[in-house]
Amino acid sequence: MQKKDIYAVVDLETTQTSQEEGHIIQIAIAFVQNKTIINQFSTLINPGIKIPRHITQLTGITNGMVKNAPYFEEVAQTIHAMLQGTVFVAHNVNFDLPFLNTEFTRLGITPLDSVALDTVPLSQILWPTAPGYRLIDIAKFLGILHEHPHQADSDAATTAELLISILNRAQALPMVTLQLLTNLPLVLPRESKQVFADALKLNQDNPQALADYLEVIDGLAIRRFSAPAPLVQDKQAIYPAKANQKKALFGSRLTYREQQAKLMNFVEHHYNQDDLVINVAGSNALVMEAPTGMGKTLGYALPYAYLANQHEKQVVISVPTLNLQQQVVDTINDQLNSILPFETRAVSLKGRTHYLNLQSFRRALKVDEGSAALQFIKAQILVWLTETLTGDFDELNLLNPQAAFMDKLSQTANNPIGSAFYGHEFNERQHVLAHEAQFLVVNHAYLASYAHRLGPQDNQPYLVIDEPQHLPDAVIHQSRRKLDFKRWLNDVNQAEFIFSRPDEANVQDILTRIPGGRKLKNRFIESFHQLAAEIPQLETKLFRRFLLNQKEVLGNGQHDYALELPELAQFWVEQEGRVAKIHQGILDLQACLSDFLDEFSQLKNVFSIEERQALADYRRSLNLISESEKKLTLFQQDLVEFPNTSVFWLTQSLDQEGQQHLQLSGGLLHTIDYFNSRVYPHFMPVTLIGATLFTSNKSSYLYDRLNIDRDSAEVHTFDDVFDYANQSEFILVKDAVDPNDTGYVSYLAQQIDDILSHVQENTLILFNSLETIQQVYQQLQRSNVGYKNNLTILAQGITGTKGRILKRMQNEQRIVVLGANSFWEGIDLPNDKLRLVIITRLPFEQPNSIPQKAEEAFLKAQGKQPFYQSTLPKAVLRLRQGVGRLIRTPEDYGAIVMLDVRMLEKSYGKTLQHMLPKTMPQKTLDSKSVGSELVKFLKKQQSHET
Repeated sequence: MQKKDIYAVVDLETTQTSQEEGHIIQIAIAFVQNKTIINQFSTLINPGIKIPRHITQLTGITNGMVKNAPYFEEVAQTIHAMLQGTVFVAHNVNFDLPFLNTEFTRLGITPLDSVALDTVPLSQILWPTAPGYRLIDIAKFLGILHEHPHQADSDAATTAELLISILNRAQALPMVTLQLLTNLPLVLPRESKQVFADALKLNQDNPQALADYLEVIDGLAIRRFSAPAPLVQDKQAIYPAKANQKKALFGSRLTYREQQAKLMNFVEHHYNQDDLVINVAGSNALVMEAPTGMGKTLGYALPYAYLANQHEKQVVISVPTLNLQQQVVDTINDQLNSILPFETRAVSLKGRTHYLNLQSFRRALKVDEGSAALQFIKAQILVWLTETLTGDFDELNLLNPQAAFMDKLSQTANNPIGSAFYGHEFNERQHVLAHEAQFLVVNHAYLASYAHRLGPQDNQPYLVIDEPQHLPDAVIHQSRRKLDFKRWLNDVNQAEFIFSRPDEANVQDILTRIPGGRKLKNRFIESFHQLAAEIPQLETKLFRRFLLNQKEVLGNGQHDYALELPELAQFWVEQEGRVAKIHQGILDLQACLSDFLDEFSQLKNVFSIEERQALADYRRSLNLISESEKKLTLFQQDLVEFPNTSVFWLTQSLDQEGQQHLQLSGGLLHTIDYFNSRVYPHFMPVTLIGATLFTSNKSSYLYDRLNIDRDSAEVHTFDDVFDYANQSEFILVKDAVDPNDTGYVSYLAQQIDDILSHVQENTLILFNSLETIQQVYQQLQRSNVGYKNNLTILAQGITGTKGRILKRMQNEQRIVVLGANSFWEGIDLPNDKLRLVIITRLPFEQPNSIPQKAEEAFLKAQGKQPFYQSTLPKAVLRLRQGVGRLIRTPEDYGAIVMLDVRMLEKSYGKTLQHMLPKTMPQKTLDSKSVGSELVKFLKKQQSHET
């Protein structure tokens, strides 16, 4: 493709996506030459059939608009002539070009055989961090005006602008990056890959200097990195305690909020008390329940910035999710830093597997795994490296990346010090940045694992736990381990296979060229044989000790069996010799590998890329073997360190050959004393802050789970920010079917059908199980409620992932989502993105799991009532989180429908009702009245808008 070439950017609107049954209703072409739109053509087409209603809704094209338009056969020759000899371009070229050619063939016109480009995969490669690649999404990301999405003329013009951006972006890439892109065995639609070859040729003919912000290391162009300058501190800066001082500080950048100001002062005062006791774990905590919309992140970050500046301490902020990590970092670095009289910085810290390892990626570029998807990811990463300073995989928008492949790309080098990228690896960069930052932002799982590494003991950091109700669950989840004996043995066999596999590069051949290689070979083989013998024996001993006398017949699926801790402890004592042999086998493998790598790193340019990859694969298999052995050790440690707070069970299953296999699971049952021993001693007294912390006025649930001394804690709760009295409504259905009745699912489907027939707004329907979602979704599909009411019904686990479903809710109207689990919390859908929440069932945990039964037994042994000390508080928090999805901004409004009659009939229902927002109106109605009440409520709200 050359400068003189004309690109014909085509967009079709059709009655159906099927080429055989669909008909064109509009065609538009934007002609591009020398990166300029030189001409445009557009016409409506009479399809000769009625346009489906959903197509009219999508495109805005009605039957009346095409009534007097030409039929395709009337303009086909003209269109064919215009496109002849051009480069055909479309956003999804494998739809538009075949569809058009089908129409040409139907009329006896020779199909186009043009060079063709697809702007979708090119956009994915060239902007790998874009939030989405639909035309409307990528146009918004690039700042391209797109006035009428899904109308061919607007789509064609927008795609033409996108094409120009693609050509410019490709030609601006460094030559080394373009060379690597052209060398990759990329599989792209039609001739799309030619864009990179053309850009490389242009660069070679007119070489451009490498941008100052880039450097080339071992053939990779990456962003330069230098350690940040020390923070500019100002110990004379005085905290703005009074309202007028805060207003002066905020200026026009921030809005003064009275409640937020109070929160700030509580933080500053609490940690500047002269008598604050700091050496008793769990004491003198600051606990604040701050409602959504209050601005709690700035509320605690501002006073902590002054405290950190004054006392030369760091502040560790722990949040539940990775997304929230980035939000907090952005709030501090952008909003807070812009108003302070001194400098402040926030850095996000994550585990090693979140970051790209440059040496591992460089090695992967030279390997063809036979997967087009993996090569595509490599192309995206090559471009990303010219942008990213963090190397954090979470920045990327990858399409279904394979976990095993991404693990390889984060794997540390065989010889880090000898690597060309030593000192440039992204994981190292983060810790350099952290050293010069005031705020370190982590997630709860990271805090649970690395609390002891986050601050010097002689100058303890401050600790803020944001949404702390999730921290115990993160700790418990982190502690829960599964040791699958079959997988463990398979890892041993896989490592042995890579060691000596025929017809491929293997480790055994490498050893023949290494000093002492024969001895190392024998040591490796001996360790494999020892592990292959002992691991199945340990599994057999577990079965004989705990399951041999079980009376249940194991059929399909799997069965769980609880283990008594004293018996399990005795079992480990009896198997001490066998476990020691396994430990020794692992140690021998690691020692052999260390000796091997020492010798390997001394030899330069001796081994091929394939052999180096074989060694990397071998190391990974050995790491997997070691990880299983670590679980074994941790199981034994938990029995010693947490004998009263751990739970263990065996899972027995049959494979397809009828062979039985065991999985040992276990970990913490709860977090009593965990934080006092593992987290709080490394920090100043903790601040706990969140929107939903308390389950009742008297409940000790929060304090117990988080090991907080209630007597010494300073506690504050803030009034709701939003006008729930006028913006919301909570409807309890008094004649709903009990969730335990056989007709429950049918009732749900019928009631949801009726509600959706009255209300066609974005709706979130919350469930407790994916199984119930599937059953209700199937009934809704059979009743055709979506089609009848022009609604799109999406279901978690059926129509897409959570991320994709949420993206549609954020960008489309008349969307109904059936969700469970993670849909109850952490979802921000303001204003018309969500107008109705339907709660199908109170969010009680499933009672039949072994951990749940063990927790009940533990609480009973302490003389407590499991329902009121655990089950109900968890449900209250979950319900409050679900209700919190509705109102997200001061202008927002919406309604909640509760379809679980137990909230009205059971004694605990009053507790649940009492913990809703205080001013939220509650109405009790029968099932038939819900739809009309919602219509009345929404009409009233809409009248206020106008």
